[in-house]
Amino acid sequence: MKTNYLLLYIAAISLLFSACSTSSPEATMMEDLAESWIHSSYESKDAAYAMVSENMNESGMNIGSRYIGFGFNYNADVVDTDGMVVTNVIDGGPASSVLQEGDEFITVNGVNVTQETIDNGRLSFRGKPGEPVNAMIMRDGEMMSISVTRGIVEPTYDKAQILENISEAEAESWSENSLGYDIMEIVSDPVRRIVYVKTWDKFLDDVSGLEAESLTLTRFEFDQNGKVLSVGNMSEDALVLRQTGWSITR
Repeated sequence: MKTNYLLLYIAAISLLFSACSTSSPEATMMEDLAESWIHSSYESKDAAYAMVSENMNESGMNIGSRYIGFGFNYNADVVDTDGMVVTNVIDGGPASSVLQEGDEFITVNGVNVTQETIDNGRLSFRGKPGEPVNAMIMRDGEMMSISVTRGIVEPTYDKAQILENISEAEAESWSENSLGYDIMEIVSDPVRRIVYVKTWDKFLDDVSGLEAESLTLTRFEFDQNGKVLSVGNMSEDALVLRQTGWSITR
């Protein structure tokens, strides 16, 4: 029988904080803000932007899920018109000494970069760590070849980057694939100023158009003034892939 490590982790966190959670005003304030943060992320682009702008510490961070790849971001909404253009290179990632903001990917391991090859997974950004991947990019109007060795990426985004990412999203399509969500549990440790929120959601997968559901555990850390210092998610990515017909192979 396969183990669902996210569920085990959620159960462990619940047991750990059950003795810590109190109904103190400070705990209630942090829990209410964490809950409102989750609601805003589903509500609209404007609501999400306002939540981050008003309630995150100026040195606050979004800690992304670790993955294996290059370590860069691009605006997926403009690929059809602008191509895959690097908008941010993650510090310390495998590509941090190779890529620059504004680089446009042309080919990856000989495969042309198009919306179709992005959607069908033919590009080789993700895969086994330690393997070199060759690509052609356009930089300042000139074609050049690069090679990046895949590795573990630990993305973090500061407040300015978070707000910029939200700003670049299309308001009309913000929650168009959402089929519903429910905040199932909130636990907190007011001494450490930490809150965990367990959320269930259902949605349409962008590529397959199939329905999928997952649990997400969101961890909030607060400063002494009640502002968010860090926020990060742990989700069931592998489960979602299997619900939409994908499998992990080598």
